[in-house]
Amino acid sequence: MKRNVQSLSVCVPGKKCINHCRFCVSCMHADAYKNQMDENLPFYDLYLEDYVKSMIFAKENDANTMMITGDIEPLQNRHFLQTLSLINNYILPQKGCSPFNWIEIQTSAVGFDEGYARFLRNTVGVRVFSFSLSSFDSKKNSEIVGMPKNMTVDIEKVCEIAKTYDFTLRLSLNMSLEMIQSVTSSNYYSEIVPRIFEKANKLGADQVTFRKFYTDGDNEQSRWIRNNAVPDQFFDYLHSYVRENGKLIGVLPYGYNQYSVQGISVVIDEDCMNEAKTEKEASKYFVIRPDCKLYDGWNKEDKIF
Repeated sequence: MKRNVQSLSVCVPGKKCINHCRFCVSCMHADAYKNQMDENLPFYDLYLEDYVKSMIFAKENDANTMMITGDIEPLQNRHFLQTLSLINNYILPQKGCSPFNWIEIQTSAVGFDEGYARFLRNTVGVRVFSFSLSSFDSKKNSEIVGMPKNMTVDIEKVCEIAKTYDFTLRLSLNMSLEMIQSVTSSNYYSEIVPRIFEKANKLGADQVTFRKFYTDGDNEQSRWIRNNAVPDQFFDYLHSYVRENGKLIGVLPYGYNQYSVQGISVVIDEDCMNEAKTEKEASKYFVIRPDCKLYDGWNKEDKIF
């Protein structure tokens, strides 16, 4: 049965993430996916063919957007991104399948500079630079993300480079208490939310996604989230503010309302793990893991083939 898929998430392979995010979803699970996208493996050509078939299947199920993400920081594996570009631009057309023309990357921006921006834009074909933030303060953001001490990301500089290379700049805001504290000392949502939009505008954001943290079980990451996530009342107020001060653009394929607020496209994501599958034939996204298998979500039991 054909499914209505919004996008294809490509999980970039790598041994260990350069970051150590306090809220990392991957660290909550013990699932291990063998990296079959390794040119040194004896059956690499067969797994490469599997990878291509997974991408084609996603296209046949109406996925038009490719989101580059991963259990590691995606920018860590530049070689894989080069390979992905070759698959998308050359191998897919040879198989009679149109390439993904709308490509996004979700990143903490560790390792991002002008050279990398040029590579992403011109070689990989990335259109949307989705910059994940847990605070508007560069130092605090670095601490929460667990960046290497010598690789602290300058938030303003990253946004400046992204705009220079004409990416659509999306700020993906992980709604921690520190995020609020980085814009105001006020405890009133009526003051907090407008300040967040002011800051986003100042950084040149075209889009903002407000992300609610995901918890699973009793582990280091879930405990941190329970102590540091904004309360549910914040999202209640945010929904009201966006409805009252924004203009409805439309409804995204998976049901989220998209608004324009102060010239910024706004989405509120309260289901980052794609768990609210209300219809079997509908999916927010497919995921290709490094094992070259296709999944209907981020868990192993969601494997399609």
